Amino acid sequence: MFNRGAKPIMVFDAAGNLVMAGGDQEINGKTLNPNWQHSGAVDWEGNVYMIERDAHRIVKLSPKLDKFLMQLGTTGEKGNDATHFDLPSGIAVLRNGNIVVTDGYGNNRVAIFDKAGKFLKQVGKGAGGPTDKGNGPGEWVLPHKLAVDAQENLYIIDREGHRLQVYDKNLNYLREIKVEGWNPWDIGISRKGDDGFAFIADHALERVHKLSLKDGKVVATWGKQGLGPGEFDWVHGIVVDSKGAVYAADTYGQRIQKFAK
Repeated sequence: MFNRGAKPIMVFDAAGNLVMAGGDQEINGKTLNPNWQHSGAVDWEGNVYMIERDAHRIVKLSPKLDKFLMQLGTTGEKGNDATHFDLPSGIAVLRNGNIVVTDGYGNNRVAIFDKAGKFLKQVGKGAGGPTDKGNGPGEWVLPHKLAVDAQENLYIIDREGHRLQVYDKNLNYLREIKVEGWNPWDIGISRKGDDGFAFIADHALERVHKLSLKDGKVVATWGKQGLGPGEFDWVHGIVVDSKGAVYAADTYGQRIQKFAK
């Protein structure tokens, strides 16, 4: 779990017991600031990637959180070239180690890097900078977060465009998914990614949707504004485990809710 407390990364077992916590060390001359932490990912080798949004960087840590392995972006410097971000927002790691980043709050682009951190390609209008917004294929109005299916297709949230854009693993455009009245903030697909469904954290009415990836249809919805069970106050993140359970991050509720399959 990624959070903005004293230990930005917390690891729990399946029963909800804390196993370890970390991510508070100094890296490249700057201590990781939990107040700037936005989201993260775990690769297929168990390494952890944390987005330190306001420092314009992404750091890679070992599975035990005790070793710094790599950094993407330049600490404290914003930009939209191969070595800079501007308030990055989301990340996913493919099986071959390639890293896909939604560089969304300052820029309007999605970038892909190889396992060693070398820039490969980006998708965005123009240079993908702060003013390069658009609603066409390959254009964005705040690309926010993303998830990957079994074929390694990328389902990318265009938050203020109120849609998903779907790409293959090489960032070639495939299609879009749009649902009337929603404001998607995050998407969760199971680690196997082969059941044909995704779950959407929808800030519009504080809901979670179960979405068919085949046709983009909503097949189930739950939640409303509130602090009770199954209610949300800024549902900002969502993931799905290997058994199909859904975990929703409730920002101002300051909790994670688990929903069984």
